[in-house]
Amino acid sequence: MNTTAAHVDGSRRRPRDRKQQILVASLELFAEHGYPNVTMAQIADAVGITAGALYRHFSNKAMLLQRVVADSFAWLNDPPSFTGYEDTVERMIVTISDRPFLSDLWTHEARYLPEDQLRDLRKRMRTYTEGFLPGIRQRRPDLTPGQDDLLAWAMQSLLSGLGRRSMRSLASVRVPSVRAALLAVPAAELVEIGPVAEPVKPNLTPVSMRERLLTVAFEQFGERGYQDTTMASIGAAADVTGPNVYGYFASKSELLRAVTDRGTHALWLNLDRTLASAATPADALHELVRSYTSLMGSWASTLEDPSGEHDVIDTMRAGQREYIAEWVALLQAVVPGLDQQQARARCQLAMFLISDLHKTRHIVRHANFHENLVAMVLAVLLDRSVPGS
Repeated sequence: MNTTAAHVDGSRRRPRDRKQQILVASLELFAEHGYPNVTMAQIADAVGITAGALYRHFSNKAMLLQRVVADSFAWLNDPPSFTGYEDTVERMIVTISDRPFLSDLWTHEARYLPEDQLRDLRKRMRTYTEGFLPGIRQRRPDLTPGQDDLLAWAMQSLLSGLGRRSMRSLASVRVPSVRAALLAVPAAELVEIGPVAEPVKPNLTPVSMRERLLTVAFEQFGERGYQDTTMASIGAAADVTGPNVYGYFASKSELLRAVTDRGTHALWLNLDRTLASAATPADALHELVRSYTSLMGSWASTLEDPSGEHDVIDTMRAGQREYIAEWVALLQAVVPGLDQQQARARCQLAMFLISDLHKTRHIVRHANFHENLVAMVLAVLLDRSVPGS
């Protein structure tokens, strides 16, 4: 036997799972750093192959993203056909519990797909979510049109907690907490959905150029994402010329920090007022949910992690941990049997629910949206199981 030839042949043989290794590494890098900030060289290095070997599998980064998203959301091709609510919950948990970073992909990276693929992905997500309706109607036959749709999208948001990066540290309680939230949310006492409310546009803008820049940056970071927003686009929309923009903020990163600082300060001021005026922890928790829900109407998208700006992200996450700790303390005072991790998981899921539904356009437009959202969040936090309990 020619051992040299055998060695050469063996060294050229590609592992059967090489393509899968590339996809897994790409998913992790996209979720951690954001699609625009990841290079093909970084992906090749993470897999332990040369850039040339990577390009033999995928000719460009856009193709890689399309394949990562397609594989991660392949389960959307098989909409649920079951009818029982508990059955729906268990099947969905099994379907997506081992699929990491789903929410990160959906929220941050899917926007970089070609428009036709993004449109198709959204359509399949809506079709899949509509598959929850038979189980919801069985659980709550009293629901009026629109209320069942609202609960279906609430289910989708809560299920996404299984694949959220911020839930990884809660691994021991992640699945039980999501299951409990899904079983609790139908108990929410919902009011009539109400007519579509026309969006209110401000008639006046601040005189201060700095304030106008912050206001526009808030809007554009939320609508376009941080990477696709430029200082030029912010300046143009704020009617501030280029030199003046940089006179107030030396870089987009500095402007982002100012925006996130403002949002964080607003949350803390609101929490301080709530704690100072509430008679009991239960009163404080209810009021905090109401006021936070109202604030997120403007900031749900803006306060998402801005990929690539690690200093800003680290500061923002540290502030979020401190803020969530206040929710956890209140919840434990209201529901004494919860341990620290259980309470934190509930609070995280409640915040996901508030943020996600604010970004679901066909739902958020209705007049009674905020009242119903508060009811669903409280049902999750307090783990009610019977309407009216």
